[in-house]
Amino acid sequence: MSLSLRDVHFGYGPREVLQGVSLAVDRPEILALCGPNGAGKSTLLHLLAGLAQPAAGEVLLDGRPLGKLAPAVRAARIAVVTQSAETAFDLPVEDLVSLGRLHRLTLRDRLLLQPLRGEDRAAVESALTQLGLEELRQRPLGQLSGGERARALIATALAQEADHLLLDEPTAHLDPAFRQEILDVLRALAEGGKRILIVLHDLTLAGLYADRVALLAGGVLRAVGAPQEVLREDVLRDVFRTPLRVLPHPDGGRPVVLPSAFARAVAGTGESTVDNDRRPR
Repeated sequence: MSLSLRDVHFGYGPREVLQGVSLAVDRPEILALCGPNGAGKSTLLHLLAGLAQPAAGEVLLDGRPLGKLAPAVRAARIAVVTQSAETAFDLPVEDLVSLGRLHRLTLRDRLLLQPLRGEDRAAVESALTQLGLEELRQRPLGQLSGGERARALIATALAQEADHLLLDEPTAHLDPAFRQEILDVLRALAEGGKRILIVLHDLTLAGLYADRVALLAGGVLRAVGAPQEVLREDVLRDVFRTPLRVLPHPDGGRPVVLPSAFARAVAGTGESTVDNDRRPR
């Protein structure tokens, strides 16, 4: 099962945002897409989700052009949470999460608003539990905090039970505890067979949780590989145009990325080589 870009170009008017990008999400993993603001990360995710069409090149799902597949087929295979994800109605959380099962329902059940049953009901309950939303199931979306709303949108995507999960900055509005909880959920999903692409600005979170990191800058993929191969000071300096320090995490050695001045203040001139692939526990 593979979702991929092949030599894709995309632009807004005369401004080319992506230039010949090729990238595949083709294994159970977390692939973190990182890069400076305006690099084209969200655009790349939208193309993989079928929310935009390339000017040149191909977006493929199992070798078939994504744009030629029916929406219900895409929804069964690809779940997406974008930064601008909103709902038109002030639904209770449980009803929102239930929308993740629409593509699996018959037209009759949709028209008659039949309650979910069997595996559909179980998928919604599992998503609510994984995102810690059981006690908020009847709360209208308008009464949720930003972080709670973000968790509800992610739960809706989880309820789809799609093979590929695409998330654009899903932890942006969450406090540290919920940020870690959501990334732990994504880590478990990847280990259970999900193929996950997640846009992250936090390079340290990418280093701690991702199996692979892709760095995008100037519309071009600058590096793709394991965190310890990609999150190197020379590579990051070239991509972000500012000096950054990479230090080993004290529990496992995975890369922690800090501004150089801050790193000097807290860690002196300690060794920045990362040589251990274990995640912190």
